[in-house]
Amino acid sequence: MSAIYSYFEDLFKQPYAFPTIIATVSIAVLITFIQQRGDQQKRERKQQQQQQKEASKEKNMDPTNTDSTAGNPRTFAVPATPLPPPDWSRIFKHEELTQYDGAEEDKPIYVAIKGTVFDVTTKKAMYGPSGAYHCFAGKDASKALGKSSLKVEDCVADYSDLDEKERKTLDDWHSFFEKRYPIVGKTTDE
Repeated sequence: MSAIYSYFEDLFKQPYAFPTIIATVSIAVLITFIQQRGDQQKRERKQQQQQQKEASKEKNMDPTNTDSTAGNPRTFAVPATPLPPPDWSRIFKHEELTQYDGAEEDKPIYVAIKGTVFDVTTKKAMYGPSGAYHCFAGKDASKALGKSSLKVEDCVADYSDLDEKERKTLDDWHSFFEKRYPIVGKTTDE
């Protein structure tokens, strides 16, 4: 400790001591600033990477995504207001369901899954005529959702040929819709 004291005592006796001290302190402050800035940039990059990961996870549900698959259900926020109780009294024939495809501005948009009819009008940007998921509107899209397909020919109620994994995907979609969209009826096989 006495060596350090002697060093500083000798330093201040030198005619160039004050400028040397100023330069040393300035360099130390500059190095500290550069290190802190580098740490901040690392944190920002890490945050951006995390946001990009989350965005890529949601890509399959993005209405602007034009990929040829419907993706898998994601855990988007459940609506803040509770859904109305299911209305199981209304029975839709498949021909009637087609009237609710969003083509007419004054009609709601319905999507059926496993015979349950959901009102998806709140997501018109996704299920309306210009939406990425319009192929599901006005149909029972069970098979297409199970296969993660956006092909119109897959938008049918009969999902009997789905394998176990596809049936699990279909069940996940049904659960996803139940938590987010009002149930307005069910379909009939007639």
